[in-house]
Amino acid sequence: MKYVKENKNWNAAPAVSKPEIITGENYLELVFDLDPAFAHIDEGEKGTLEFSELYAYQLTEISQEAYRNNAFRFKNDQLPWGGFYELKDSDRKTDFPSDKVVVNESSKDLKLNHYLFFLPGFIFECLASDYTFHFDQRVIVKLEETYPKGYFNHYLSLFSVHFNQLNTDNFRVYTNLYIQLEGKKEFEGLKEELKKIKANKDLDAFVKIANYKIPNVGRKHLDEMIKVIETYDAKSKYV
Repeated sequence: MKYVKENKNWNAAPAVSKPEIITGENYLELVFDLDPAFAHIDEGEKGTLEFSELYAYQLTEISQEAYRNNAFRFKNDQLPWGGFYELKDSDRKTDFPSDKVVVNESSKDLKLNHYLFFLPGFIFECLASDYTFHFDQRVIVKLEETYPKGYFNHYLSLFSVHFNQLNTDNFRVYTNLYIQLEGKKEFEGLKEELKKIKANKDLDAFVKIANYKIPNVGRKHLDEMIKVIETYDAKSKYV
């Protein structure tokens, strides 16, 4: 079984808690408790996986022990328990449960991906064209109120448009591009806002808002990005 683990900076909380499933005409939202072992996740916080152009899903009640004892159609040596996966070589006719819940029959003939998520006590899987993950959206509202000019939020948004690799070289190239596009005055405003963000200890909250634009971005990435901004010599670059 070929698979890609999609969750890098979040996971389901270890305690058994049945996830909430919300369906619409051609989408599904899976709401679940997040693991606070990650520094940027608070105790009791929930996450949401939203699947678009969804055809069908299944939620199977099963323990980790039962899974490892071959009580599921996939085996632990094929697909290890834990995490959220996209199964790359899945055949929907043979590798998806026949007692599935169909949400939108018209999506059946689309090119769909097979997603599978291990939660404590459950396995969720679905056939959908794509997914997005997001933290509690109240975080965004709070940050917009605290930082109304939104310099760093804007910086993150533009980065996501131009780059998909999180590394120091791209942060440097992008910062130079940002100054060209926005100007030195905007750049100075960004640096002042970052001072306030750090003083207020809100960087972990920005990890959550950054994930809306850059999947699986972590605190380490933001620290590296901010270091480049703080040490960048704008005077010798473009206006």
